[in-house]
Amino acid sequence: MWRRMITDTEVLRPTVGGERGEPEIVPLNLVFDYPVSWTRYKTLRDLVQNFYDAVGYEAWRERFRTERHGDLLLLKARHVRFSYDWLIPIGASTKREVPGAYAGYFGEGFKIASLCALRDHGWNIELASQDWELRVAVEDLSVAGRKLPSLAYHLWKRPQTRRDTVLALYPFRECDDELLESAIVSFFYPENPLFGAEIWSSSSAAVFHRSSKATPEHVPATSSFSLHGSGIVFAGYQALGSFPFPLIVAQHDFHRKDRDRNAFYEWDVLELIERVCRVVSPACAFQLLEVFQSKWYAYPRKRFDLRSWYPVITRLVERLESCPDEVRRWRDKYPRLLVAERVSRRELAQYNRRRQALAWQRRECPDHRLVQDAFLTLGYTRLETACQAAGGLSEVRDPRGIEVELIRVLEHLTSTILDDFFGDEPLPPCKVIDGNDASWEGIASTVRLPRPRRARHGHSVRYSLPWVALKQRTLVKDGFQQALSTYLHELSHCFGGDQSARFSHALTDILRITLQHGQEIASAKATWDEIHERAGCWHAASSKCRTDNLIQGQR
Repeated sequence: MWRRMITDTEVLRPTVGGERGEPEIVPLNLVFDYPVSWTRYKTLRDLVQNFYDAVGYEAWRERFRTERHGDLLLLKARHVRFSYDWLIPIGASTKREVPGAYAGYFGEGFKIASLCALRDHGWNIELASQDWELRVAVEDLSVAGRKLPSLAYHLWKRPQTRRDTVLALYPFRECDDELLESAIVSFFYPENPLFGAEIWSSSSAAVFHRSSKATPEHVPATSSFSLHGSGIVFAGYQALGSFPFPLIVAQHDFHRKDRDRNAFYEWDVLELIERVCRVVSPACAFQLLEVFQSKWYAYPRKRFDLRSWYPVITRLVERLESCPDEVRRWRDKYPRLLVAERVSRRELAQYNRRRQALAWQRRECPDHRLVQDAFLTLGYTRLETACQAAGGLSEVRDPRGIEVELIRVLEHLTSTILDDFFGDEPLPPCKVIDGNDASWEGIASTVRLPRPRRARHGHSVRYSLPWVALKQRTLVKDGFQQALSTYLHELSHCFGGDQSARFSHALTDILRITLQHGQEIASAKATWDEIHERAGCWHAASSKCRTDNLIQGQR
């Protein structure tokens, strides 16, 4: 039965004397059991979408409104006139005329939404515009002698021309109010209560802060992001995904290719954000970089990593770089950044330098943050460059002077108490780390063996050691214990890296063995001290000789 709405000039009403008369039946050739299933939210959102596309987001707040009268919901668009001919064929839409200017595209929204509303959710739909009024109904469709229930319109003409378009949906219960709120805020418009202050906008994209209002339950969200509902992406004027930062990011010139997917995957969200970041202003890029600062040091975890924030940060730095004033402002605000480029573990030399530089940074400048390589264009220094300038990198050289004798003491003691613990190969050469500001007390150069070799005590030698090195300050008179422990530590890297269980087990066995050779260790320490005393006497005599010669010359 046709529902009577409010009796004003902008709502449906009988055409002649209170009687509408017999309607024209407009078959849609859409059988009632067509295999499509839309949720109540999606159905309602697509009905609202027809009004959104007709009004446009600029005038959405002013020209669109909803009304509730009991269980009757009215959707109204002022000064919108629509031809029902576009509501008949599947795939036809006025939205084809200006690609990228509408939220809809497939031209099936009203037909499918009407089918699901009537068949699955028990909603009746009536629509009026210009000089026509229609009601969604079911009529039999004759196919090869069979009668199939099919969707149809009951259409009435009226003599007056309506200025506005009105849709009635009923019965619409109070429990459906949240569906309506979700449907309306899922479209892009500046007055959207989910939007905060505008950061930047153009004809094709926009960025807003996110308001403090909670996202309604039914607005599409990206499930893989843990902070559901914090940030929202709008693609083609519709909310289609979320991300864990308090922003609204919109790309208007976007067409969906999959009508059955209700929300973006994580990589879709990141791709859309990156596209918008390519065109934002430098001032906007500045603000976005601040919001995304937890991703400044993000690198892809694999060659093709669709879930990496690296491209987003790169695009924002590129936009910031295009404005020297913004770059200066950025450098003034964030002076303590160090660039750490990607380093492969296979590049052992670079990898070892990176480990040293990281150790130096944690000790000497913990207030500095590491950032990705895109920040080089803003004038920031590489981590290794800063470390080297401060003397933090371990520059290795051959031992000289008494260092040669002291290292021989360590090598002799090791060969005596540990014999062939480190394998059948001779002990590697021991070098000296020049300077006392280097990050590490010792270094071992490692080369992985094609296959492990079994050594004493059941340990497997997995690396050959071209050389090991000790810091210069461990070779002082009181540094015997430090030098010995560091030397044995570095030799143990033939079994594995610092974090490996094999390395820890080997060190445990070395500790157990050395504790059994206290006499040999004491003898080695005495030799160590004797070398330093002898060197000290020589330096004192040499100094006295130079002083005597100076006095004789003055006489």
